[in-house]
Amino acid sequence: MKYRIFTLLVLLSFFTSARGFAQPTDSVNLSAIQPDYRDFWHASEENWLEIGALFGGITYLGLKEWDWGSSKFKFNGEGWFGMDTGSGGADKLGHLYSTYAMSEFLSHRMMDKGYSAQSSALYSVYAASALMLYVEVFDGYSGDHGFSYQDLVANTVGAGVSYFKTIYPHTLGDTLDLRIEYSPSKGMEGFHPVTDYSGMKYLAVAKLNGIDALKKTPLRFFELQLGYFTRGFAKNDRPFTDYRTTETFVGISINLDELLFKPYEKQLGQVGQYIRAATHYVQVPGISLRTDIAERRKGVN
Repeated sequence: MKYRIFTLLVLLSFFTSARGFAQPTDSVNLSAIQPDYRDFWHASEENWLEIGALFGGITYLGLKEWDWGSSKFKFNGEGWFGMDTGSGGADKLGHLYSTYAMSEFLSHRMMDKGYSAQSSALYSVYAASALMLYVEVFDGYSGDHGFSYQDLVANTVGAGVSYFKTIYPHTLGDTLDLRIEYSPSKGMEGFHPVTDYSGMKYLAVAKLNGIDALKKTPLRFFELQLGYFTRGFAKNDRPFTDYRTTETFVGISINLDELLFKPYEKQLGQVGQYIRAATHYVQVPGISLRTDIAERRKGVN
């Protein structure tokens, strides 16, 4: 499936994040005191293994799974969040989240090597955007896909969120997460995170412990959610529903960092750090209260 590689990218970002997020102050230009990349090509050379692994994995899947080379180049206007689109916009949020996760992975790797947040943020966005452009260009030679400018816009937004989180770690970085929540749908056989749109939910999460005025109040134990999901757009959904539905929701959730990972950091050890990093990208189910604010439904002819 088209996004299996991005599941791996998310997992990679978990493990690199677990080594600890860089914490420069927003007002200090650390390029003056840390070794820094001279330019994008220098950054690419220093991180050739990470970028090369991503490029190789994408190329393998493009040829094996995405039918690259199966047609002449074509553009494909896929639309955005309409009820007559292929997935009601879930694929666009998949692009956004995947580029975000890839940028996060690369920026964390660069900062782990001692480079400034500013350069790591910029060059990770360049690299992730170039890799996703590579995907889109060769999707243009696929009979199943095609080059979509909507995908490029979604990619740019995802990379941009990672960029600003990295250069403003104590404001945006500590306050905002993009996450996915997945439960396999009835129409899919097996576990297919990110490709199984009828089992996926996409969330933007505001962590109240990242707001200075709330850091010492009980509100630090909570997070606010804005989410979106679609159901019934895939052919595999037909035996289980005759409707396409979308839902936008808001919610409140428990902040596991404050409730569990910080108080028991020593007891949980390195495994706890890995799990903590994962919860910054994947929403743990069953710890949220939600209500829908917009719902759409359309019958399938």
